[in-house]
Amino acid sequence: MAFTGPREAMQDIRDLHETYSDAVVRQDLETYLACWSEDGRRTGAGGECSGKAELRSHWTGVFGAIEQMAFFPQLASITVDGHRAAARSYCLEFMKLRDGSSRQVVGEYTDELVSVDGDWVFSHRHYQVIMTP
Repeated sequence: MAFTGPREAMQDIRDLHETYSDAVVRQDLETYLACWSEDGRRTGAGGECSGKAELRSHWTGVFGAIEQMAFFPQLASITVDGHRAAARSYCLEFMKLRDGSSRQVVGEYTDELVSVDGDWVFSHRHYQVIMTP
């Protein structure tokens, strides 16, 4: 089964994905950083970083090139095991670049999550582009 574990935890993880998406669309760096554990890692296409200082720097680099982004996630699986979870999601991204061009991407995230003081956060997000229409 693609979704296993306590319903409340799965809903909290869905909410985290939606919060992350909203932060990206609104370019809200502080809300984006709040979605991560202190030692959170991002790997894969677009760069690799670890810890909130590097995540902040990565964000600044990304939005140095991107003027505006629309980001739509779709969860495919969530497995909760105690205070840890794994998830897979797909995202449709529309980007308006600062050079005037635009880009569309379909990506896949493979996530590891952890519950910290009752809040679910990303501890590792691995991203890959699976389609460029």
